[in-house]
Amino acid sequence: MPRALWLCCVLCFACEAAPAIEDASVGADAAAVDPDAGLPPEDLDGFITWQMERGGLPGAAVAIVRPDGDAFVGAYGYADLEGEVPVDRHTLFILASVSKTVAAVRVMQLVESGALDLDAPLDGVLPYALRHPEHPDAPITARMLLAHVSGLEDVFSTLAEVTTAGGDPEVSLAEFAEGYASEGGAWYGEGNWGAEPGTRHAYCNAGYGVIGHLVEVAGGASFRAQTEDGIFGPLAMDGAGWFLADVDEARVAVPYGYNGRSYNPLPQNGFAYYPASSLRASITGLARYARMLLRGGELDGSRVLSEESVAELLRLQYPELDRGQALTFSERGVGASRYIGHSGSTFGGSTQFLLSREGTHAIVLITNSDAYIRSRFGQTEGRDAMEAILRRLDAEAR
Repeated sequence: MPRALWLCCVLCFACEAAPAIEDASVGADAAAVDPDAGLPPEDLDGFITWQMERGGLPGAAVAIVRPDGDAFVGAYGYADLEGEVPVDRHTLFILASVSKTVAAVRVMQLVESGALDLDAPLDGVLPYALRHPEHPDAPITARMLLAHVSGLEDVFSTLAEVTTAGGDPEVSLAEFAEGYASEGGAWYGEGNWGAEPGTRHAYCNAGYGVIGHLVEVAGGASFRAQTEDGIFGPLAMDGAGWFLADVDEARVAVPYGYNGRSYNPLPQNGFAYYPASSLRASITGLARYARMLLRGGELDGSRVLSEESVAELLRLQYPELDRGQALTFSERGVGASRYIGHSGSTFGGSTQFLLSREGTHAIVLITNSDAYIRSRFGQTEGRDAMEAILRRLDAEAR
């Protein structure tokens, strides 16, 4: 795959018994809506399908989630256009940067256990020096990495080098983190660092590769194993996993690009810094994850985090540097409503995971579309369609 294409991919990252759930599954043909016919249908299923047709979104799943479990779940379009496989509640989508929130939850679990301190210099934990070359006296902490104020920055050409087309990553978290962030490393360079730690907000995917390795060192097991045992398993997250090797590939949605006329299947890619981008999960699994957060860290008798840890995750950290940044999660508006969560964008994956600031509900939208990447190049119809769907979900939730 051409290098320029990879650079675009990396750039655009910068996402008891269960209660009864209303379920809607609508195939693209079954919807039979015409996006050129004027106003969208009034019913929710018709509205979403209309917006998908208008925006070039081949498949999508949505959820409105409440702490008590009352929710709406909808599945629309196709997970595989060529095979005519419809999206359902168990289709696994790549979540792109929404993945980062799971990394943050695992960090907070380690903080609770005493294995990590959010504010301790990481030199004492990692097996290599993590220091800004121009500011060696400024310590770097886990809090800084999670809030994107560590001074570490993305070099897109380097991130492209550690990306595997069509498969799981071939570079380990340990290799990537030391190679990128430690002086003398295989992917180390002056451009890897920007401002003095703690002085400027700069969104950074590479920092979550370091976070992943930090979790492995502090937790004494692989990042994949720790998140499976500490998060996916307790929450029964419906087959979620980081690598293709971890999931049922038959359930994974094919990622698609769209050129305004036709859909183009894209490879399933692997990123060495995968805690930033590579989680694959279903709308069923994400709804359970959202309920856990809305309930202060507990779901169905399993406590994943303390209420205090959830509150810290969602607390704004450096308001003088960025008014909306919490620990990984960030604030945004949907219409007149305020949410905190994360978006995600990668090849064939555009996603939104949002918790209402009142704690009353969450709205989730996941697709196998390049909508957000396209928008960076003037093709905004996919992004606009996703925003319209979010506004409608917000209205339905209130």
